[in-house]
Amino acid sequence: MNRFRLSNLIRNQPTLNLFRYTSINASSSKTVDETKLNDILKKRFSNARLIDVKDTSAGCGASYEVIVVTDEFANMRMVNQHRLVSEALNKQLSNIHSIRIFTGTDEKEFLDS
Repeated sequence: MNRFRLSNLIRNQPTLNLFRYTSINASSSKTVDETKLNDILKKRFSNARLIDVKDTSAGCGASYEVIVVTDEFANMRMVNQHRLVSEALNKQLSNIHSIRIFTGTDEKEFLDS
């Protein structure tokens, strides 16, 4: 199975800060909307090792990048992983213009070696 590497997907997108994706319990300065989406995902994926939400729309809340890493996604097709994340954020999606979802079972996939 061909796994993607985040660095390959975003090679030409300098706005993504890979160093933000450190730990599910790390506290950082997030917007109110980022925190709200993050809390919803933490509640839905309580055993996740990594959950991060980043507002990529310069703070207006129209566009987000979401990363969820949990063992719950083991042996699950990527489309189904993304469906679970979308279902968790269903009520908030009506206010979001675009969302990029990255999922997996190993947080090392999301960090450059």
